[in-house]
Amino acid sequence: MGIVIDPNAPLPTPPVESVSPDGILTVRRDDAWGGVYLIADFSGVVPVPQRVRFVRVGSDGAETPVRGGDLAWAPGGVAVGYDHEAELGVSSAWYAYPVSAAGAVGARSEGAGMAIPEPDTPRDVWLKPISDPGLSLRVIVTSWPSLDYAERQERFDVLGAAAPVMSVDEWSLASGQMTLLTETLEEREALLDLLRSKSVLLAQTRHAYGRPDAYWLPGGFSEEMVGRAGDPGRQWTVAMTQVERPPTVDTPLRIPGRTYADSTILWPTYADRTATGQTYQDVTVGG
Repeated sequence: MGIVIDPNAPLPTPPVESVSPDGILTVRRDDAWGGVYLIADFSGVVPVPQRVRFVRVGSDGAETPVRGGDLAWAPGGVAVGYDHEAELGVSSAWYAYPVSAAGAVGARSEGAGMAIPEPDTPRDVWLKPISDPGLSLRVIVTSWPSLDYAERQERFDVLGAAAPVMSVDEWSLASGQMTLLTETLEEREALLDLLRSKSVLLAQTRHAYGRPDAYWLPGGFSEEMVGRAGDPGRQWTVAMTQVERPPTVDTPLRIPGRTYADSTILWPTYADRTATGQTYQDVTVGG
């Protein structure tokens, strides 16, 4: 029996991906979570590496290690990574280094480049927990007007001198309050999970807004019902303190929808999982 194809049906959208010229590294975009999958295949290299280090080069031209890929295990020479901290709206390039069992680092692969889209309005701010990208949210920020920078100074009053002696240390990173809106009870629960995750959050928005990517630790927050009784909308005020990017060395791999808990929904036992015949790559990035 023939297969009938509707000529007016839209074509399926293939995954947006890029492959390095040497064929070793594949970068596949994951728009649902504002990240990319990284797949490095060193199976043809002798000796086959035990681990792989993934790095990213952004607009500043510097190599930045990828969280969860510094280092990543490479069974059979194939390593998987996930990067949800790359700049948005500009092109980045990813590379992979093979690392032997003895810790020797081999030659870097050629790069694979890609741009991750900026978030559209009105949910034009990403809040991404770095330790659990599956909790990331695009949110509606209604106000984030000011940032405060505290000084670190010590004053010493000297007997007989009109002027004090001052000691000045580095200025602190910024702090401030973010006001945002959730429109449904599902969004409310998702935001509560994010704020209570105990994770540093990466905040990213559109370049035109002039607010660069930064890492923040949420503090106390308040929830206010808006509208009439029964309206699920909530307004939130969250205290935010800027921090440095946390270290990446030996951090575990985290991929949205690919956790052990996610896996047990479809395959409750280890035997169920192995019976599928799926490879490590199938399990982590879907093939």
